[in-house]
Amino acid sequence: MACATCMVKFRDGLIGPVVILFAICAVITFAMAAVYQATDPVIRRGEIEAANETRSEVLQTSETFTEVTGPAWPQGVSEVYSADNGSGYVVRSSAKGYGGPVVFMIGIDNAGGIAGIQIFEHSETPGLGTKVDNPDYLAQYLGQTNPASVDAISGATRTSNALKTALEQALEAYELVDKEVP
Repeated sequence: MACATCMVKFRDGLIGPVVILFAICAVITFAMAAVYQATDPVIRRGEIEAANETRSEVLQTSETFTEVTGPAWPQGVSEVYSADNGSGYVVRSSAKGYGGPVVFMIGIDNAGGIAGIQIFEHSETPGLGTKVDNPDYLAQYLGQTNPASVDAISGATRTSNALKTALEQALEAYELVDKEVP
């Protein structure tokens, strides 16, 4: 009988703290959900503004863009935007670098030449893989229609190859869009 009384007290002693812990977790969960709901539109707006700014940098002849939907894009190409003034396209293309995927924004003019390149996201080794972001190196690609003609950077070969792959993918996407537009 003494054992049964002990079990009731033991169970009763656990129920209170469990209920309190559950209530705390529920309040924190609802608070986090409210913060997410409040900040998500602001974060998304910031991401869109950053992407639009990058598009304007890689295709400096336009400030506004419209997303192109249509054919299945080549592997690695996630977005294609047409300049609203008709001056070219901006392609978001990614390829595997040394530290993982490297995402580039690539501007292509109406002649099919590379108008601008910017690394949008990467996990490359600072000081090595990030050498690909050097303006002098990227300038070698401007106006090119064949990215293979530019040499890789010693010590950043994988990232250089990722850039070339992303450029080739972007130019393939340009060819698809160019054939679709009358």
